Amino acid sequence: MTLRTNAKPLICNPLKTSQPLGGVLALQGIYRSLPILHGSQGCASFAKTLLTRHFHEPVAVQTTALQEMDVIFDADRNLIEALETVLEKHRPDCIGVISTALTEASGADYAGTLNKFKRERCLKDTLVVTCSLPDYRGSLESGFSAMTEAVFDGLLEQAGRKPQKPVKRQINLLPGSWLTAGDVMELKEIIGSFGFDVLALPDVSTSLSGHLLTGFTPLTRGGVPLDAARQMLRSEFTIAIGSSMERPARRLFNGAGIPYRVFPGLTGLQASDAFFHFLQDLSRESVPVRYRWQRENLLDAMLDAHFYFAGAKAVVALEPDHLLSSAAWLEEMGVEFNALVASYDAACLQQTERDILAGDFEDAERLSEGAELWISNSHGKHSAERCGAAFMAAGFPILDELGAYTSLTIGYRGTMEQIHKAGNRLMQREGKRHAGRVRHG
Repeated sequence: MTLRTNAKPLICNPLKTSQPLGGVLALQGIYRSLPILHGSQGCASFAKTLLTRHFHEPVAVQTTALQEMDVIFDADRNLIEALETVLEKHRPDCIGVISTALTEASGADYAGTLNKFKRERCLKDTLVVTCSLPDYRGSLESGFSAMTEAVFDGLLEQAGRKPQKPVKRQINLLPGSWLTAGDVMELKEIIGSFGFDVLALPDVSTSLSGHLLTGFTPLTRGGVPLDAARQMLRSEFTIAIGSSMERPARRLFNGAGIPYRVFPGLTGLQASDAFFHFLQDLSRESVPVRYRWQRENLLDAMLDAHFYFAGAKAVVALEPDHLLSSAAWLEEMGVEFNALVASYDAACLQQTERDILAGDFEDAERLSEGAELWISNSHGKHSAERCGAAFMAAGFPILDELGAYTSLTIGYRGTMEQIHKAGNRLMQREGKRHAGRVRHG
């Protein structure tokens, strides 16, 4: 295994997305929550714009709107004013204060200010948490994980050290940042089909899956309610999807004694089989018939499509967990890799046998000679066109497709849809190449 990091003095055509955006995304999965970005107005505008264009839904976010003089003299004053305004006007159930590179570099003690504010206001019903997420470290995936961990820290702090009796057959689900609203809904249905009650956090399946609710609210319209989130401290088991979600799962284990299991990904035949075998052993129930039929459908789809995948060369540029999950099912289809490029050097990349580069789209394009398939977010589309590869949008953001946020990518059915989607791209590419070689007299 080789994990290489980029030694360039600057990032060209960046693949990574900021950590604060990942924190904002995590809070969208909690009902009546409101993220406050402690930084300049542009930090919040950037996150809100990308999230809105990807999900085609209004996104809840506020900012302390720091300017130069605020940072020099008293950035904490803006934070207190923002908290007081939000609590008075909107009364959210959960507030997440997210730092940015500006407040981190200036050395502002926002965590101490927030703790003092909570003690003075005696906030019992509202969960107020803070999370350090500077832009110059990590990416969307690490920000999403850190914000989830901060929420559990806050819940455990509110609950104290009182022993709580576990609720039988109640399962916690911690979905990774790359899972779509459709994926989270599918996961809840799969786990529920084995007789479990499922509590997911963050739960974007009910907040960013599309709805026609009328009226305006500055708070999130869906997600797990805070009362249900508190009940997660009494679950029998935690299932985390993605290596990045192991830290929140471990926090639950250390704070509430809840055992956990981490699944690196759930796309592909082997990964799906492992997940269903685990649920079967945990529940002592047989796999429902509909999932056995889905497995048969997947096997047939793999057989039908292997002519287009076997020996094909691909470039995959995604967040670390999503990258490893995608590489797994592509390998099952016989795909070879020109390049596997991750947005940052996450710990999970040290444990794989694949050759991975932590870099940007310029690095992916440099290694793409002869590639037939390119998988990345929408920002890599022009690079794919320049190297002549079929482009398949995945991850975040996807800006020029409808329904990406509800598409299914996990389990037997999701894997089959991924195979069909990528296979169709390869077929269309071959058709265009053939049409370009035909000469008309």
